[in-house]
Amino acid sequence: MSERSEKYYQMLEGWLKYYGFETLNVNKDAGTDKVYKRSRVEVTKFGKVDCYVCAKYMPEGATGDELRIYSDKMFSLANRHRTGAPLGFGAMLVVYPLVITENITSELAAFLNQYCPKHFAAAEFPSTLDLNTGYLYYYPNTPVWGYAYYANYRRESYSYFSPKAWEEFSKQQSVK
Repeated sequence: MSERSEKYYQMLEGWLKYYGFETLNVNKDAGTDKVYKRSRVEVTKFGKVDCYVCAKYMPEGATGDELRIYSDKMFSLANRHRTGAPLGFGAMLVVYPLVITENITSELAAFLNQYCPKHFAAAEFPSTLDLNTGYLYYYPNTPVWGYAYYANYRRESYSYFSPKAWEEFSKQQSVK
């Protein structure tokens, strides 16, 4: 890992703790660097929501296929890890697979612009942070079937992962 990515991971952990996440210990064979989890009851989602953040540093970035495979693998990991009621019957799963890179490729940015996996009573919302620019990439649109939640997924992804969002929030807090 680079010094910049290590610093980002320290900041990420602090922000996710602020948002109520706890760090999970996962086996190195899981295919990710860090996993965080938050469980809480959300009235707007009709029950208990297990939310997972899975972060992986890929200095050279990833291809669209590599991101799709990583995202799918992290969704499966979270689904196996969660406990409680069956999805759709008082439970929901939200997974944020995050790739951290030094320089995102145009191919990966284009892939994220159109990649929108669909699940029953669950969401898989992959994002990529480019450490060089501080820009966060994710699916920018709202599918018809995700109308009730997709604006929130974009807002949460930005709040959780973007150093720019952290800076904005810190400035707002210092003004109060």
